[in-house]
Amino acid sequence: MNGSTQNMQLPTILFICIFFISACTSLSHRISEESTGYHSPSEAKAIISILKSQNHRLKTIKGVGRISFLESEEKEMTTRIAWVASTPDKIRITLSSVSGHPMVSAANDGQWFYFVSHASGDFYKKRPTNFNMKRFFSVSIKSEDIVDILFGRIPVVEYDSTDFMEDRSLKGRPDKDFESAEVSFLNKDIKGNKNYSVLVLKNKWGNIREKIYLNDRQDVYKIEMFDSTGDLVYRLELIRMQEIKSYRVPYRLKVLNDDGAGFQLDLDRYWADAKVSTSVFTLTPP
Repeated sequence: MNGSTQNMQLPTILFICIFFISACTSLSHRISEESTGYHSPSEAKAIISILKSQNHRLKTIKGVGRISFLESEEKEMTTRIAWVASTPDKIRITLSSVSGHPMVSAANDGQWFYFVSHASGDFYKKRPTNFNMKRFFSVSIKSEDIVDILFGRIPVVEYDSTDFMEDRSLKGRPDKDFESAEVSFLNKDIKGNKNYSVLVLKNKWGNIREKIYLNDRQDVYKIEMFDSTGDLVYRLELIRMQEIKSYRVPYRLKVLNDDGAGFQLDLDRYWADAKVSTSVFTLTPP
């Protein structure tokens, strides 16, 4: 009887062992898969440090290109644009007609913000504290954020805590959509199945102030800025990048608000380390 009982128990014991080994292997596999997407607070701090130091030797730039104003993400008007900028916050932008005549100019010399309509003769200046360029670009974006973006830097808000989340918005998209959704390096689109993540910056009340979208190489292809209550202020999409004198800077970008209004900027010619006089950032009445 004992021999028969032992013979019956042996398959049962083997089945239980196989079950637990299989379960443990499956659990180990799941843990491994989940761990690949894990980001620590120290990694977030390292990423932010890298973003803040991007192109830190670049101090002055000049450029010309095309700006297309958008409504519901559709182009409404395209015109020529020229800019001059100097770190940390000085910038001058001029929009010109097809014939090359200046239409409007805006500038920030670090102390005053200037706006000139060359057509109507309107002129005003005001202190740039918390001033945004909605009147100029149809989207609420600070002039210092524009400077950072043109210099190939990512604007980073003040924050109290960080978090990571997975970017599911690109999963399942066909390749034809990637150029408008992802960053391209040296004019070559990055495509395929990648591991995208979002670095989330929050204030002390837990409200999201900024989302920084990263691909598997930790390149930023999009950011979203929010106000103190968590409402979207603007979305920046870095569509294509280029290399100028070893600096990685935008070639094409798009800035939109939550209604799809904003602009697309094509930086056709870009001069890094340009000679710039500080007087160029001060405008006078026409």
